[in-house]
Amino acid sequence: MPNASALNQHTQKVAGMLDFTSKSTCYSPFSLMHAILLLTKCSNDTSIQELVQKLELNEAQIQDFVAQLKKDASVAFASNIFDRNILGVNEDFKKLMLKQYDVVPEQLMSAAQINSWCAKHTNNQIKEIVDSVEGMETVLISAIHFKAAWDFKFNTQLTCKMLFNGFTKESEVNMMNAKFKMDYVKTRTAQVVRLPYCNSTLSAYIILPLAKSQKDFKDALSLTNLQPSFSKCETSLSLPRFTVSSSFNLEDLLQQFGASQIFNSIDCAQTLNKQLKMQKIIQKTFIETNENGTEAAAVTTMLASSCSPEKVVCDRPFWFVLSGAGGIVFVSSVVE
Repeated sequence: MPNASALNQHTQKVAGMLDFTSKSTCYSPFSLMHAILLLTKCSNDTSIQELVQKLELNEAQIQDFVAQLKKDASVAFASNIFDRNILGVNEDFKKLMLKQYDVVPEQLMSAAQINSWCAKHTNNQIKEIVDSVEGMETVLISAIHFKAAWDFKFNTQLTCKMLFNGFTKESEVNMMNAKFKMDYVKTRTAQVVRLPYCNSTLSAYIILPLAKSQKDFKDALSLTNLQPSFSKCETSLSLPRFTVSSSFNLEDLLQQFGASQIFNSIDCAQTLNKQLKMQKIIQKTFIETNENGTEAAAVTTMLASSCSPEKVVCDRPFWFVLSGAGGIVFVSSVVE
């Protein structure tokens, strides 16, 4: 996989930043990175340079991965830009978006417009991503949908009720069972199985930590386990059916990485004809796995408002200081 290292490194870091243990959680590194890549085409000011550096975004790797996914029958993805003042969008920028992303920027009108686009590009698995776009100038959005059958299907007659021992409780699940030659490895921290899909370049990796603590669980999402060296061997696998839906506000995540300037100002004068500042970064995900295969979807939406100049209205008492290099010459209070 051309970009495995970049996205895997990001995934490993995120394991310690997002809450993956209090409940079942699904996050899409690719969806976030693809949305950010779209943002980098709107500006290359210091805020974007900081974002790219802190998240170690590798454009060449992501673009190579996108080219690979475009050929994959199991994957569909799309992106778009919605702008309040569509007539102000630079024509050369429109041509670039069409050529590189198949994006034709649209007039931003309503939350319903964004949610309808979202549902259309996720096979209706994610029907709502925003509840309001009031006060927003520009919305950048990236969606990906995956659906594929297992290369080796689970026999539904072997599925049975079993206890699942979660971190906070036990629950009864429908446990699927299969036995055949699989890609398998036992590392220092986990057992790892790779399950291929029919007609897809993507595979499922099952990482089962050897130890049972939450710390060991997080540590098992390591580069060693995300990029293992497999061997084919007869393996008996018991895997529960599961469906997971998650919703994230990712502003805090980016700030944990050290990217903060985009929330203050982004210079998009050459492309969108305005100054922006990021207000919200929302990701919603869905994944369902059963005896037949897997369906998954993710949408990442970046909502930006206009970056208005700071207002200083001296309509209440204020200080007036006359100062030079050597110090203050006059200080005056204006209170009436």
